[in-house]
Amino acid sequence: MISVLIAFGVVSWLAICFFVSAAILDYRVTCAEKLYLELAASRPLPSDADIQHMCDLTEPRRDPWAHAEPIPA
Repeated sequence: MISVLIAFGVVSWLAICFFVSAAILDYRVTCAEKLYLELAASRPLPSDADIQHMCDLTEPRRDPWAHAEPIPA
C-alpha cells in the first residue's frame, strides 16, 4: 500500500512539474509574440524606391553586349 502511495505521489509531482513548465513556456511564448507584433506594427512600410531597389538586387544582371544565342546541341 505504501508503494502505491509513493508511486501516486511521484506521478502527481511529475504532472505538477509538467503543467507548471508548460504554463511558463506558454507565458514566455505569448510575451515574445506580443513583443514581435509590437515591433512589427511600429516598423514603417518600405517605400516604392526601397521596393524597386530590392527588386534590382534580386533580378539577374544582363550585360547589354551579351546576346542570347542558341547553344548548339
